[in-house]
Amino acid sequence: MQSSLMYPQTTNAASDWIVDNTHLLDFVLNEAGGFVYAIDATTHEILYANGSVVRTFGNVVGKTCFHALQRGRDEICPGCPEMPPPEQPESDELVEWENTNSINQRTYLLNGRYLRWPDGRRIRLQVGIDITRQKALESAVDEERRASLETFEMLTNATIEGLIIYDEDRRCVRVNQVAPQILGYSADEMLGKSAFDFIAPQSRDHVHRVIKNADQAPYEAQMLRRDGSVFWAILRGRDLSLAGRKIRVSAILDISQIKEKEAEISHLAYYDALTELPNRRYLNEQLGHALNAARRSGNYGGLLFIDLDHFKTINDTRGHAVGDKVLIEAARRIRQYTRDADYVSRFGGDEFVVLLENLSSAESEATQKAYQAARKILDALAVPYLIDTYDYRLTGSIGIALFNGSSGSNEDLLRYADAAMYTAKDAGRNSVRFFDPVLQQQAEAKALLISRLRRAIEEEKLQLYAQPQIGSTGGRKVYGVELLARWPDAEQGMIPPGIFIPAAEESGLILPLGQWVLHQAVRQLKAWENDPERKNWRISINVSVRQFEDGDCVAGITELLERYRFRPELLCLELTESVLLQHTKEILHKFSRLRELGFHLSIDDFGTGYSSLAYLKRLPITELKIDRSFVHEMTIDSSNAILVQTMIAIGQQFGLDVVAEGVETEAQYERLLAMGCTQFQGYLFGRPTPVGD
Repeated sequence: MQSSLMYPQTTNAASDWIVDNTHLLDFVLNEAGGFVYAIDATTHEILYANGSVVRTFGNVVGKTCFHALQRGRDEICPGCPEMPPPEQPESDELVEWENTNSINQRTYLLNGRYLRWPDGRRIRLQVGIDITRQKALESAVDEERRASLETFEMLTNATIEGLIIYDEDRRCVRVNQVAPQILGYSADEMLGKSAFDFIAPQSRDHVHRVIKNADQAPYEAQMLRRDGSVFWAILRGRDLSLAGRKIRVSAILDISQIKEKEAEISHLAYYDALTELPNRRYLNEQLGHALNAARRSGNYGGLLFIDLDHFKTINDTRGHAVGDKVLIEAARRIRQYTRDADYVSRFGGDEFVVLLENLSSAESEATQKAYQAARKILDALAVPYLIDTYDYRLTGSIGIALFNGSSGSNEDLLRYADAAMYTAKDAGRNSVRFFDPVLQQQAEAKALLISRLRRAIEEEKLQLYAQPQIGSTGGRKVYGVELLARWPDAEQGMIPPGIFIPAAEESGLILPLGQWVLHQAVRQLKAWENDPERKNWRISINVSVRQFEDGDCVAGITELLERYRFRPELLCLELTESVLLQHTKEILHKFSRLRELGFHLSIDDFGTGYSSLAYLKRLPITELKIDRSFVHEMTIDSSNAILVQTMIAIGQQFGLDVVAEGVETEAQYERLLAMGCTQFQGYLFGRPTPVGD
């Protein structure tokens, strides 16, 4: 093949060498496997082409490069370097680019460099190699990589777990399709959010601790959906390095349905299907906890074993469907008449058990509370059952076993309560019995006392007694009386106030009793209005803490004042110091309102209760009554004498009347006079006698 290389004429030694070795250079270039060709940088005319170019594209010398080496092009190929501007100096910098030939569809890697030809022309010398095969391999690799990524995406999206990738700052950078579905977001909304934006507040501390592990075992936590709803999930995570960056891949499995099933299974295991009450298994667990708590606190609790009387008759005569309705209603009533903190369970059949905790640290008080709770249940069970237009009558028998830190096991207590229940049945049913006969007797006696007291109040069988209060001037002149409730019972005679007043407090009867005393006091004031000797006497009555806590207390007294139009300064309301422990702001408001109306207010049993004297400054009281216990010991115990002297001085300093109660001897009276006391009450001046006397 004739060489197409044209050499310019030159006279230097290098040019001479080129001319002498033209055939050698031509041989080397023609046999080279790649393309070598030179193009006029201005006209784009091909000045030289080696054998590889000629064999591939024909004799292209003298032709425009983009016409000869491409198909259908009227300008230089993309990527081909443009000629540098004339002012730019020549550079031997190589420019590299790829080009897919439009004639043979093969891809070439080309290197081009601008040079100054010896005759002064600018040329671009280009060398190219065929990289079609390499590009095909790269394409295959890229396709395989893309297919792998698609497969990976498909697999991650097919899993039931939500996958979230976090960066080093615990910010979301990528999610699969499942994670947004679980959390209620779109994928774009999740990006950039903190990991803890998806964790419910109650689980954040736990998650903080767990994620410190680079590869943590699966754990449960509560998560937060976009709408604010909370659900349970199993989480697991692992720290990885990707392209030199630390990331964490976290997997979320929604187990809310599993949790619901667990709760359902637990409910079936621990609750009775018919009544929805806890069953025997649940009761045993709670009873164990209650026994442990009682051992720690020393407080008494109680176990009430309830059996419906003659329930079998309903089942046998009316059928189990009706029997089930009766059981459901009985369960509802038992639950209604127990405290929220009490555990009510269906033990089996027509048997129910109620667990009472923290009744009292005192056995007698715990006994009474347990008995009262049982009586409420019995009364509720005895109300007729109207089912399917039929009126059924039922009663119950209840056995009670008290327990504290020294009690036996669960089985022992259930056995005791069960035995007491059968004792109640043997006693005629519709009754309550304690496992301990002594406690049973005490509870029955207290219940009988309360029942008879209620009847006595309703039938106004109580009487008012009056004890005089005297002043030190005018020869021990009476200036008032204290009215005291007395109970002359037809069967037991005069029942001491130390017995029936506490019973009234415990049972709530103190409210109607106090109202009766208040009304009687007002009527007595009206009765004495025209009595020359008694019209200016002041009447003192005791007001209980429960009365004073009653929201209508002040309104009730005000209503009496408006109805009877008596002189309010002649009525003194005595309250014990314990009232000051209750709701100080409310008490202050009530005291102030009563003083505005003109009533006298007295603190009874002063010195035995409230430890702070600040209330003497804050409360508008008018009188202090020194408790009889201090007066009784005053003449034989110097410490008591000092206390009495101090109380008198305190009252005088605050401008209050001071009444010494329980004065029984002349020695006590003389000693009190010497201390400056001017008002007295006690057997020395008169015992309580009926008001009519």
